Amino acid sequence: MIRREVLLLVALLCGVSAGAQKVSVSTNILNWADFATINGEISFTVSRHVSLNAAGQYNGWSFGSVEKGNPFQDRVRGGALGMRYWTWNVFSGWWFGLNARCEEYNRGGLFGKMDTEEGFALGVGLSLGYTYMLSRHWNLDFGIGGWCGGKSYTTYACPRCGTIIDKGRKFFAMPSADTQISIVYIF
Repeated sequence: MIRREVLLLVALLCGVSAGAQKVSVSTNILNWADFATINGEISFTVSRHVSLNAAGQYNGWSFGSVEKGNPFQDRVRGGALGMRYWTWNVFSGWWFGLNARCEEYNRGGLFGKMDTEEGFALGVGLSLGYTYMLSRHWNLDFGIGGWCGGKSYTTYACPRCGTIIDKGRKFFAMPSADTQISIVYIF
């Protein structure tokens, strides 16, 4: 489902001129540091002050060993569609962001706790950041962001035992993938 929305957005935005300084691709270094979460974002200029973006992230790895009692994981598959308002020009200076985000996740064994939570989250995010121009084609993004919404989840006593200790739906608020130090290439 996520792929369909991202492909639809990309197809709609392909009509936007792809001339100089109109499209950028980026990756968030902080996400890579989160257990090698693969991530990327593509942004399209729509005006001097507005850009639209589509982002995705994937982490399907577990670490440690169940037999040794130290398994941990921060697995995620998610995406976001959003926009940024730039106070000076697109791809330079201060920006404010708004996005819709969804995520399928499985987190557990972190900070010495054995319980594992898996579920699906859907919500909206806000972000603020600054883009530093390194050269004509390279930028460095610094940003902070958070998101909130609803999630349906199941909490298990351990990563593989299958004993359910909690299940339901609830509201959440947390930092988002918009908390970033990103390397950006501009076409």
